[in-house]
Amino acid sequence: MNFSLWLDDKEFTLNLEEKVKNDILVSLGKREYHVSVEFLSSDEILLNIDGKIHNVIINSNSSSHSVYVNGRFFKIEKKSASQILGKKGAKPKKRNVKTSMPGRIVKVFVEEGEEVKEGQVVLVLEAMKMQNEIKSPQPGIITKINPAAGDSVEAGSLLFSIE
Repeated sequence: MNFSLWLDDKEFTLNLEEKVKNDILVSLGKREYHVSVEFLSSDEILLNIDGKIHNVIINSNSSSHSVYVNGRFFKIEKKSASQILGKKGAKPKKRNVKTSMPGRIVKVFVEEGEEVKEGQVVLVLEAMKMQNEIKSPQPGIITKINPAAGDSVEAGSLLFSIE
């Protein structure tokens, strides 16, 4: 699965490929890292990255993630695509939200035709033993909800559409 990350307005593509359970090949540009993951709790994990152990604690709220790596603090702010691209006045268009990983839908909080705010939780996806809140990337109307609670989804599956 691919992720796009921005640092100082520069985009980076991160690719994660699970080789065996909790063993991941991470690619960033031309560099590759072998990562083993051990989940200690819902917000604490141990990462073995090419033989070096890192204790990671992640606390999240609606606007940011507080990440502690071996006691060192990092704050990661959540931003919408329009904020990242600097189009604060841009009118949001129809967006299809897809999952980047296989999993199971735990709960769906909205129905088709319902109005949502940017950042509002639409559904919860359980993947890799973690429950992930999938939020609306923009304000608008939910035009399609694909899965229902209890459904399994594959990577790349459409979760919902919003206009």
